[in-house]
Amino acid sequence: MNNGTFNEKVHINRQGIIGSTITNGIILLAYLAEFVKGSKGIGYTAIVVLLTAGPAAVAYFLYRKDPGSDYLKHVIGCTFGLLYAFVLFTTHSFLPFTYAIPMFFLVTLFSDLKYGMLVGICANTINIASVIYTYLVVGYTKEQIPDVEIRIILFLLLTFFLALTTKCNHTVNGVKLARINEQKEETDRLLGDVLDTANNMIGNVEEVSDKIDQLGCSVNRIHESMREVSSGSNETARSVQEQLLQTESIQEYISKVKETAMLIEQNMGNTEHMVGEGRKKMAALSQQMEQSIKTNEVVLAQMQELNLYTQKMNTIIETITSIANSTGMLALNASIEAARAGEAGRGFAVVADEISGLANQTKAATVNITDLINNINQELRDVAKAVEAVTQGNQENAESTKVVSENFDGIAKETIHINEQTKDLAKTVDSLAKANGEIVEKIQTISAITEEVSAHATETFESCEENSNAVQLVSEVMVKLNESAQKLRAEESA
Repeated sequence: MNNGTFNEKVHINRQGIIGSTITNGIILLAYLAEFVKGSKGIGYTAIVVLLTAGPAAVAYFLYRKDPGSDYLKHVIGCTFGLLYAFVLFTTHSFLPFTYAIPMFFLVTLFSDLKYGMLVGICANTINIASVIYTYLVVGYTKEQIPDVEIRIILFLLLTFFLALTTKCNHTVNGVKLARINEQKEETDRLLGDVLDTANNMIGNVEEVSDKIDQLGCSVNRIHESMREVSSGSNETARSVQEQLLQTESIQEYISKVKETAMLIEQNMGNTEHMVGEGRKKMAALSQQMEQSIKTNEVVLAQMQELNLYTQKMNTIIETITSIANSTGMLALNASIEAARAGEAGRGFAVVADEISGLANQTKAATVNITDLINNINQELRDVAKAVEAVTQGNQENAESTKVVSENFDGIAKETIHINEQTKDLAKTVDSLAKANGEIVEKIQTISAITEEVSAHATETFESCEENSNAVQLVSEVMVKLNESAQKLRAEESA
């Protein structure tokens, strides 16, 4: 039976009805057997049926109307007392007094000392009255006197032990009830503490759940940020590698420029030597007019060769200009990549600025060289005209020789200047080569740092994924804990 629907008084009343009905039923069966044997008449048997079945019907009627009625035990006791008195006063047998013994046990169900004493007194009164009535009407033999005494003593003992048992049960039940009340109070207190703890737990769980949600959002944002950082680091590493390849290509171009500058320096030395020889020949031209035709042919040949040199110089200048432009573009790219690298690329940005300055200087130098070569070409054209003039007439040779001599003096000066400019270009190229070497080293360092950052970013990204999973598991645990606390509070409210 569910503890929430159990009623002690209803249960006792039901057991009392069952016990009294069984007792009355057995007595009824016994007298019906007597009626069948012919020992009892129909009137007597009808009274027994009325005194046994009637109380049972009345008891069940009252139980159906009010299962917890306090009057039910009195109905059971009074109706059985009537049946017991009728049987004792109408039978000639000595043993029917024992019918009251089951009733003594049945009364203990109600744990009512006053009711038990009332039943005991009534049973003893009926028993003694029956003994006196039999003595007056029939009488007792000397052998029956001890049995009568035992009968009376037995009922007194039953009444005493009924009272003792009832009192003992009442005391024990009182102690048990007190303990139960104490335990109930303790249970209520503990349940209150549990409920308070559950309420606090719900608040804490909700707060922790909110924090977990916030932490989950933060972890997700960090997760996405680390994804972008990892992607950006990989992209930066690729860009640095590409920049390293481009810088190495610049180093190759610088080496070629250096070789070309050395070649220009050698050619300018040859040019200077040839200009000196021309000056000597022009000095001898005034003395050797008869050899002017041959000399002019030599001079024309030398002019053509010098023209070829100037053309080569123009090609070299174009190469230098292209390299300077490429160097400027690479320096610009390096500045952009240094800006993207942040603090780690600050040194690289300084080097890129230096390279850009050297490229600008190279452009300026190539412009000067181009101007000089143009001047040389112009002078060569003038010399060619002079030589043609020599071939046209010896009279103009003197003046043309003088002009050519002056022009050769200018060529000598310009050649010296070009030689100095070429030496400066060689020095610039050396500085550019050293600076570019440092750039290569720094880019390699940046590449290594970028690869390390990329590796750490990947590890951090994986850690963020693990933290995200852990936060999700903790969130699920907190949800389950919150549900358990809510259920506990709902059960307490119910």
